[in-house]
Amino acid sequence: MKRSIVAATAALMMVLTGCSSTDSPENAAASADAEMQPGTEMPTVKVDGANTRLIFPKSNAPAGLQKTVLDEGEGRVIEQTDFVVANYVGQVWGNEKPFDSSFSRGKSTGFSLLQVIPGWTQGLTGLKPGAKVILSIPAEMGYGPSGGNQQAGIGEKDTIAFYVEITDVYGTDQAGDPQASMEADLATLPVNITGELGQPVGINVKEGTPNPTEVSTTVIARGNGPEVGGEGSNFYVQYSMATIDNSKTETTYGQTGPFRSTIGRGSIFDGLEGIPVGSRVLIMAPAQGQAHSDDEPGIAVVVDIIGID
Repeated sequence: MKRSIVAATAALMMVLTGCSSTDSPENAAASADAEMQPGTEMPTVKVDGANTRLIFPKSNAPAGLQKTVLDEGEGRVIEQTDFVVANYVGQVWGNEKPFDSSFSRGKSTGFSLLQVIPGWTQGLTGLKPGAKVILSIPAEMGYGPSGGNQQAGIGEKDTIAFYVEITDVYGTDQAGDPQASMEADLATLPVNITGELGQPVGINVKEGTPNPTEVSTTVIARGNGPEVGGEGSNFYVQYSMATIDNSKTETTYGQTGPFRSTIGRGSIFDGLEGIPVGSRVLIMAPAQGQAHSDDEPGIAVVVDIIGID
């Protein structure tokens, strides 16, 4: 499908995707990890809460993608198809003022490594959860292909640098808690579900199910993690969706991977407030989007809540 039916009403906030390149990770790799030129140095970082900043040397920016790993983290190695949650600060080389900082916002940011600039895809692939790293990214692996970013103050030829703290990593097949406690009788639900708890979900709507006239949320199995917070709280889900007549389907499992939403933005996911991470939930909703008729088929969505900021 060209446009996600569910995403049409969900608040997806991926700061770095706005500067993503059309280059594939394979093409980006050609200019990655170049040798440091004599007389060039990497920035250092001053970690100071909301005021975390990079401190630049007097030398010019190094050529190619450069990386200083301050903490290797632990756990499985990050793959270039993974969804990463991180705190970061980004600055144009030599500038004291950040053009973007999750530290200043007080909230981490989640993104697919396939949907960000090549410098991030290459720079973070191979690290581990908990890693802390400084990246120096040349223009061709950052904003250069898009002609810079005037709003952020980034020129077409500017090298940009980031300090990144990776907090969580999710694979494209990440699912909910396999130990979640069942609360719903699957036989009485208006949908047929494939996939055990802890596994990717498939869905089709049972014949004769009436078209939803309002959004409803049913906990299928309750997880054991922290609860999704109130208004303004960010959380991450995987889902599979089918229209009531089963004419259209979509899924994030094994495709785009985890999806980020925010409570209070008017999406069908607002009903997940107060439900614990790890839970599996059924959402029934009328047709989504501004241009739809009353007789247009609604949707059924089975959601696994996989994390929160």
